[in-house]
Amino acid sequence: MTNWEKDRKHLEAIGVGTFDDFPPRLYKWLNDNISDKIEANDFLAGHLKNEYYYENPPKEIFNYIVNKSMAHPKLRFYSESISVLTKNAPFVLNKLWVNLQKKYEFNPLHDHSGIFSFIIPLKIPYKLEDENKALRHNKNRNSFTSRLCFVTINNVGKIIDTPVNMDESYVGKCMIFPAVVKHLVYPFFTSDDYRITVSGNIALNTGTK
Repeated sequence: MTNWEKDRKHLEAIGVGTFDDFPPRLYKWLNDNISDKIEANDFLAGHLKNEYYYENPPKEIFNYIVNKSMAHPKLRFYSESISVLTKNAPFVLNKLWVNLQKKYEFNPLHDHSGIFSFIIPLKIPYKLEDENKALRHNKNRNSFTSRLCFVTINNVGKIIDTPVNMDESYVGKCMIFPAVVKHLVYPFFTSDDYRITVSGNIALNTGTK
């Protein structure tokens, strides 16, 4: 069983939708259209040097994220529970960007704007067993080195860390979650290559700027 398969139950339990049918042609488009023309650093929380917006992403990416969100019971329930407008408004892909994370860089605890956010891994350059050995840690607890981690609160108010054991099995998969969910990415130590992930936000289009 892959890490993707092992982690899905824990992610779904905290309201993160996990999808393994992201279209290969869209995955290829994301890979082929990474550009350094529009820097995203001023908008993003990451302590990363290389973060860039995509230009003119295909509408199919927006359609995929919205359709999956509306078909997922927990995500749909979340969207229907939000009451901030006096009338309904359509969804819009507000931002789409790529994170090119190098060794020692990290994403601090943060959340996103909009209704839904998503993460699509494009490249994981390290092996988790090597990362686990990079720093000494308690073998009876989860290692957080290199991990994406979601931070939520359970029904008795306890803060819960859910580490995501992202490796090659995650590449081309998609995680969708409420934009308000706090998360962070710890640094990795055993590769000089980029860890590449795509993220984006789905917001409500009120027709104003």
